[in-house]
Amino acid sequence: MGRDRVTIARLAESKQLPAEALCRFGLADSDEGVRFAYFAPSGATGRTRLRTGMRGAGGSSWVPGDEAPVVAYSTSESLIYARNAGYQIVVEGESDCWTAWHHGLPAVGIPGSTHWDTLTIEHLPVGEIFVQVEADSAQTYPGGVAEYVEAVKSRIRQVGFTGLVHELRLGDVSDLSGLYQSAPEAFLAAVRQALDHSRSVTEEETA
Repeated sequence: MGRDRVTIARLAESKQLPAEALCRFGLADSDEGVRFAYFAPSGATGRTRLRTGMRGAGGSSWVPGDEAPVVAYSTSESLIYARNAGYQIVVEGESDCWTAWHHGLPAVGIPGSTHWDTLTIEHLPVGEIFVQVEADSAQTYPGGVAEYVEAVKSRIRQVGFTGLVHELRLGDVSDLSGLYQSAPEAFLAAVRQALDHSRSVTEEETA
């Protein structure tokens, strides 16, 4: 096992999260990197993810040979967060989910920008959805982030969601993980501010 192998301890340090939290989310060290299963809202086990890079882009893939279904990333606890909060945040990948869940915030992760069709109505047990809009990246979003966001919003309606749908932008940072790392102490307040701003922008667009 090489010194550069990704481990829970290294991921935790990079994301500024406790290693115990990542273990609680089901992450486990392996010879290849860090493994963790995706789970459907029913609790059924989906396909297993392998993290071989500190960043998800280019360093996160499915475990070879795993034929379990590809599902969006959530847990039963995270869906309770959504019900209690009254909203759900849709993100791309797993790192933002770890950051959100550690702080008791709801989030469901699209497992790669082309897998928006894994989102189901069971992931949206609320009246308000926020779709995170990241910085454009050819590696993460081959067709562009705008195309991905529109596909996710269309999917949300396709599965029968009739509530409010907002685009969530986080200012100078791209995602929830980056927002937390930039100012951990101010993270929750910054998220609340971003959610409120997203609501106001939607109200302006529909006025």
